[in-house]
Amino acid sequence: MKHLILLFCLLPLFGKAQSSLSLAECVDLLAKNNLIYQQSSLQAEAAHAQLRQTKSQILPQISFGSTQTLNAGRSIDQSTNTYIDEVFGNSSLGLNFQMPVFQGFKVQNQIRQGVLLKESAEENRTAILNAQTVLLMQNYVNVLATKALYESWTEQVLSSETQVDRISKQVNAGTVGVNLLYEIKAQLANDKFSQVTALTDYRTARLVLFQRMNVTPDDKVDFEALAPKDSALTAANAIDIYEDAQKSFPEIRSAELYRQSFSYQVKSIKALNYPSLGLQGGFGAVYATSNKNLDYFNQLNATRNGSLQLNLNIPIMGRWLTKPRVELAKVQERQAQNTLDVTNQVLRQAIELAVLNLQSMADRQASAQGQVESLTAAFAVIESKMNAGIANSYEYSLAKANLAKAQANAIQAKYDYLMQQRLLQYYRQGNWAGVF
Repeated sequence: MKHLILLFCLLPLFGKAQSSLSLAECVDLLAKNNLIYQQSSLQAEAAHAQLRQTKSQILPQISFGSTQTLNAGRSIDQSTNTYIDEVFGNSSLGLNFQMPVFQGFKVQNQIRQGVLLKESAEENRTAILNAQTVLLMQNYVNVLATKALYESWTEQVLSSETQVDRISKQVNAGTVGVNLLYEIKAQLANDKFSQVTALTDYRTARLVLFQRMNVTPDDKVDFEALAPKDSALTAANAIDIYEDAQKSFPEIRSAELYRQSFSYQVKSIKALNYPSLGLQGGFGAVYATSNKNLDYFNQLNATRNGSLQLNLNIPIMGRWLTKPRVELAKVQERQAQNTLDVTNQVLRQAIELAVLNLQSMADRQASAQGQVESLTAAFAVIESKMNAGIANSYEYSLAKANLAKAQANAIQAKYDYLMQQRLLQYYRQGNWAGVF
């Protein structure tokens, strides 16, 4: 009974030995581990911090200070205002504050610019994750395709091994010549080479996928298959998809917000040409050891004093300094506009290509499947003739090679179509809901 209980306890561990990952789970690992996405997250956090730093400039600055001085030689006694010649010490305490009253709305415009830059960084973070997700999806589909190709070549090897075994028996029986056995063995060697190549491609595709997720490769992990999407996606209009994508895609919003931020940068620079007001004040007291009539606290009480100042600064030749900075900011704004135009162009062309590719890949998949069906039937006829001794090895090898090539084309077309379906669905929605 104890052994039975122990077996039931260990069953979950045995079940985890061959784990599997879905495309959605791979995307979750990507968001947690991918360093390119983490870099964009850090940039977004830096934009948040920069905005908080800019907002702090409108707050008053309050400070407390204390000074201790040792005097020697002739100096002025602060209690009697007369010259004295002795060594004495004095200390002063002070509380000061200052705050800007008016700066031509410089800080306010810097804050507005910081808000736009923060939002742009957040949108860029999402755009980076989307771009990495597209690459991950391509890697994921490539793993499934190369695995299917490897399994297809494994079947080809088994078929050739069966033929070699059958021909070997006929050679031993003296019904066929040994040259036919050598030809079939050559076909088996070619199939094994293709099988090894397919296995290498499969292992490489797995490694690339693990590297994209920044996860340690694990040969025990399998990847779940992808189901075909609704074929209605083939009826898509690229212009309509692009117009919707312009409103929702984060890379477009990020570039637009970044461009808008420069208008506030120009305003904040021009604010340096306006008069500015500043308010500052202080309160302090002094103690000197040369005053023997009053103790420490009485001296502080007797010497306490305060001040309040309102400072006006009127720039006279400020435009000579700010004009080059304004010109630079305007050039940067035009550069940002060009970046926005390029981003729109890239998105539009990507959507146009995705729409075209989806229909082309649907036709290619149907054609490849028909090719496989035809060549499978043709190979069955050649194989039966080969077994009956009325077909030569050349006909058999040619039919087998054509069938293998057609099967490889059909596998590649199938997974290309699966990938393109999901890519176009993402372009149509602007998000990943239901894509995985």
